Amino acid sequence: MNEEQGVPQSGNRIAIVGAGPIGLEAAMFAKQRGFDVTVLEQGRVAENIRSWGHVRLFSPFSMNSSPWGRAALTEAKIEAGRDSRALPPEDALLTGLEFAEQYLLPLSRHPEIADTIRQNTRVIAIGRASRWKSDLGGASRQESPFRLLVRTGQNEETIECDFVLDCSGTYSSHNHLGAGGIPCPGETASAKRIAWTLPDVTGCDRDEYSGNRTLVVGSGYSAATTVAGLAELASDVPATSVVWLTRTDRPQPMETIADDSLTGRAALTSLSNQLATEQEGAVDWKPCSLIQSVESSQQGGFVVSIESKGKCENIEADRIVANVGYRPDRSIYEELQIHECYATQGPIKLAAVLLGETSADCLAQTCPGAETLTSPEPGFFILGAKSYGRSSQFLLRIGIDQIEAVFSLIPAP
Repeated sequence: MNEEQGVPQSGNRIAIVGAGPIGLEAAMFAKQRGFDVTVLEQGRVAENIRSWGHVRLFSPFSMNSSPWGRAALTEAKIEAGRDSRALPPEDALLTGLEFAEQYLLPLSRHPEIADTIRQNTRVIAIGRASRWKSDLGGASRQESPFRLLVRTGQNEETIECDFVLDCSGTYSSHNHLGAGGIPCPGETASAKRIAWTLPDVTGCDRDEYSGNRTLVVGSGYSAATTVAGLAELASDVPATSVVWLTRTDRPQPMETIADDSLTGRAALTSLSNQLATEQEGAVDWKPCSLIQSVESSQQGGFVVSIESKGKCENIEADRIVANVGYRPDRSIYEELQIHECYATQGPIKLAAVLLGETSADCLAQTCPGAETLTSPEPGFFILGAKSYGRSSQFLLRIGIDQIEAVFSLIPAP
């Protein structure tokens, strides 16, 4: 391995940030190859997946799990005398909760990695034990181990390791509502009353949205899921209504993928486009809309000022769901030498490849190779959704491929 590849010569201690799908898969892969692994999770195992557990995945189980993870669970069940068919079928389209309960949580409890996972442990910062960010030269940096400041409850400590895999994702760091991508006036003050994730509007969150007017902001599949759920709720409770804001100027809010092999995605696209363009219905779609301000109304809701095609108007809403996407939290590695893309904030080499992609179908992607995951910081790798920065095109299948790619660079202990 050479200095330009950003990989140290030796060492067997790996710290993995995040116990989501990619973090758990990476932990199993590393342990099976003899590494000393520590997984640091700020919440519970699969915390983010469980938070949108009511949503059904578009992709089948086989695309969202690794061969080594499935094999490890199957072997463990056989050894324990249990039926190996307890794993979901490879073609199963699971909800987030089913994925967590039937695969991720059992994987986290596997004897191979169970003792490596530290839950409710937040990584505050990552640096080098005896090198500063301004110290140049990959060869000299790799002589100093990584130093991680972590917090568990009120207690802080440092951990040293030879490699770091940041698999922490982006779900806990949302984008903003305001025009230009910055918070608009009033947004920060109202942030705690805005839903930034995917509420279960027909399930456990039904009472909060039933009979209310909800403003949904966003033009991706998360927003489409929320709009479809609210429209279903409106069919039961007619007083329920939706205003859907998107920035796009397409004739329909969602772009249709020709001959889409993911039937769930195709169905959601068709349904949400139909709901948005119906003349009489629960959904009022407003394209080309930019949010200028958010204020509290006298009734306890919101007054949102928007600009659309040069015209301004105020929209009153009882609830706001901001499905505006997510961004990487880069604060934990700001003392490392990470070369980032100016547009996506993802690692520059991978971002350069992704920005060259032209297909609207994320299934057309492949993992572009180990070299795209390296940076000037030896031994530090960003994997999973966080490696895509602000792009929403990430697939779990790609993250699994990334794990194998990275370990082709890391010398075996």
